[in-house]
Amino acid sequence: MKKKSFLLILSLIIGSSSFAQLKSPNASPRTNISQIIGLVKVNLDYSRPSKKGRKIFGGLVPFNKIWRTGANNPTTISFSDDVKINNQLIGAGEYHVYSVPTESKLDLVIYEKTEAWGSLPYFDDSLIKARIETNFINLPYNVETFTISFENISNNGSTLNIAWDNKVAIFTVDALTKDKMINNIDKIMNGNPSSNDYSRAAMYYYEEDIDIKKALDWINKAYKDSDDLRYWHLRYKALIYEKAGRLNEALKYAKRGYENAKDNKAIDGINSLEIIYKRLSKK
Repeated sequence: MKKKSFLLILSLIIGSSSFAQLKSPNASPRTNISQIIGLVKVNLDYSRPSKKGRKIFGGLVPFNKIWRTGANNPTTISFSDDVKINNQLIGAGEYHVYSVPTESKLDLVIYEKTEAWGSLPYFDDSLIKARIETNFINLPYNVETFTISFENISNNGSTLNIAWDNKVAIFTVDALTKDKMINNIDKIMNGNPSSNDYSRAAMYYYEEDIDIKKALDWINKAYKDSDDLRYWHLRYKALIYEKAGRLNEALKYAKRGYENAKDNKAIDGINSLEIIYKRLSKK
């Protein structure tokens, strides 16, 4: 009986060990980037191979052939709303990203997502959503690990940088923010806007230099002089009044905000308002 029990336990151990799998590092690990650009959420999922002393473009990545723009599964990108890349419109949705490198350029292809694995033997033109070409820029250093990144992010867009070895290709992403924001603001202002709505609209118009008169009107509706204003309210008013050319009033708001920040021991407010106050004092 003991012998049978021993054999049963042994068989269970051997059986369970046969299902064990050796884990090892992935030579081209997968990464996922989630980035807000303007009002658009962008998700990027791709594998990152490393150079490892190899010749990349014209070698590991042949010229004039379809590249999966990474390794393993095709690179995937999604947009929560419409964008333009190098002025080509791409609708909201999820896509595969392929590219075709030449000696001097990178031809980026936004492609309908399919079940394909790896690079494609050829493109189905009906599945191409956008095809965008840009020049390679030669770098004075090597990028060891293949990198796709969003850089130079602003309210309106960013760049999409594809870098490996000693080359980078830079594409311009336009998040179409201005038109969307103006439409959204118009809708809010025609309804029942709150103080926060007025403030956000005013600061957006100020930052984008759209209509400083409207920005001035909205910031005064958001923060009335008779209200118990905090230093950040006064900072907004100082900046907008300064851009509107009403420097004496801007100076008063900056001074009042600076004193308020000091009273509240708000270091960020003290630092920013001191800069504005000193600048206005010299005008």
